[in-house]
Amino acid sequence: MLATDSRPPRRHLSRRGFLQAFAVLSGGLALSAACGQQPGAPAKPAESKPAEAAKPAAPAATTAPAAAAAPASKPAESKPAEAAKPAASGEAPKKGGTLRVGLTTEAVTMDPHLSGSKIDRMIYHNVYEPLVVLDTRLQIKPGLADSWTQPDPKTIVFKLRQGVKFHDGTEFDAESVKFNFDRMQNPETKSVRTGEIANVQNAEVVDKYTVKLNLKKPDAALLATLTDRAGMIISPEAVKKFGADLQRNPVGTGPFQFVEWIKDDHLTVKRFDGYVGAKDGGPYLDQVRYRPIPDDTVKLQSLIGGEIDFMDYVQPRDVAGVKGNSNLVEIDVASLAAFGYQLNTTRPPFDNKALRLAVAHGIDNEAITKGVWLGVGTAANGPISPASWAYDSSIPPIKRDVAKAKQFLAEAGKPDGFTFTLSTGQTPIASQEAEAIKAMLAEVGITVEIQLVDGARGQADGNARNFDMTSYAWSGRPDPDGNTFQFFKTQPGSGLNWAGYSNPKVDEILDKTREVSDQAERKKLYSELVKILQADSPWIFVVHPVEPKAFSPKVQNYDPVPDGMMRFKDVWLK
Repeated sequence: MLATDSRPPRRHLSRRGFLQAFAVLSGGLALSAACGQQPGAPAKPAESKPAEAAKPAAPAATTAPAAAAAPASKPAESKPAEAAKPAASGEAPKKGGTLRVGLTTEAVTMDPHLSGSKIDRMIYHNVYEPLVVLDTRLQIKPGLADSWTQPDPKTIVFKLRQGVKFHDGTEFDAESVKFNFDRMQNPETKSVRTGEIANVQNAEVVDKYTVKLNLKKPDAALLATLTDRAGMIISPEAVKKFGADLQRNPVGTGPFQFVEWIKDDHLTVKRFDGYVGAKDGGPYLDQVRYRPIPDDTVKLQSLIGGEIDFMDYVQPRDVAGVKGNSNLVEIDVASLAAFGYQLNTTRPPFDNKALRLAVAHGIDNEAITKGVWLGVGTAANGPISPASWAYDSSIPPIKRDVAKAKQFLAEAGKPDGFTFTLSTGQTPIASQEAEAIKAMLAEVGITVEIQLVDGARGQADGNARNFDMTSYAWSGRPDPDGNTFQFFKTQPGSGLNWAGYSNPKVDEILDKTREVSDQAERKKLYSELVKILQADSPWIFVVHPVEPKAFSPKVQNYDPVPDGMMRFKDVWLK
């Protein structure tokens, strides 16, 4: 659920007029607030005098993604995608300058073991480094680990990069990797990464620069998981020194090191001159200065006026205007995100599958994608986006069929329809999407009562399963496991499966997707999963949004990765 300060008036569309209304529906959705994970305790940034403004970095664009396959020793290099804004012809990268970045919201915490915010991740990929990284085709490449082998399905051995220092001057080695895994697994840490590394029995030091992960069972998705927060290595000495205050004093090995965080104003990082990267190149920028600007109109005007250099997300309503502005660079990033609605299968009315199917067949997500999202996205056929290697384009989205929807109502013993509450966020686009769904289902005979809630309320109601149908915006993960397992696997508690969905066949498929290493076989399993999810409809899948990014032409050499994270190591300012 997404929360903003805006609470637009609720509009009621006539049954005859809802399609016409699509032509004028527009609005905004902050992808960065939609990570879908439970956040850790908010960090209380230091209240100190603001530093000099720094310049922003640019968001990510997409290319044809390749899969995260089974672990291999020193993966083959793949040609990177063309940079969104390559360096000017004949010009070599130069050092200097501050990149000023406009973010949708304030960061939550600088401790990756506690973070549930996508905004946090935007910053982390410049301050911390993971064991392995993603390239522009979503292939897994060396990061802090130079290479890795898998001697058996339950063991991964990492050979670590040597000569790496943390920002505090301490040395990175196998002991520091083990320390981080131990910390994530320690119940006292209350790490939200625990589930991501649930299949890791322990991390074992083999020698100074070799660490072994012993797994409880095979996990084909683990390497992809380690390209993000679960694989980022924090300085053990910083953890010991700062304790809980690590949340506002991050110390990693990345190309930029933390300077200061002034709450509701800015967070600044500077070039780490001791950076030892996996390849030659930057960092080139002196500083990156992140500034939270929740109002999208203000953020866009700040970019046009030169107050910031980069904005993390362009609202669908603004995309055409930005594309037509010769003073800006706009890129469309096909994200891994999946946006839709969870249906509470644990109580009436949606404990009845026929009623779920009546709703699913009463909604036209193609029309919503075109009319509400203004074509800035793809109508969803399930939880896996077209940016993923596991996406199956041969499976169409559920087609709107009013007659079939009414048949399902009759099958459920509700020929005259029923009423339910749709809970959604307070952004204009969320409200508009809900109103479109309300108008569509009214034609079927189903009454929708819209409830606008803030993010905290939506999170609490979701965890307690106190809802009928609730919007859910997931930013996506490089391996399809991250878009499926935690949402559709039978869970004793709520977890991210707010729907309370349970299907033994789905459980079997999801377990098998982790045990099988062959990518082609995994893709077949995910296709089977999507078909079952359409037949059961515990979710209404609506859209895989594109993440439009915009920045100043002076931002050079930004090479976007389809996970949506903004990486600035190689960026320089013309």
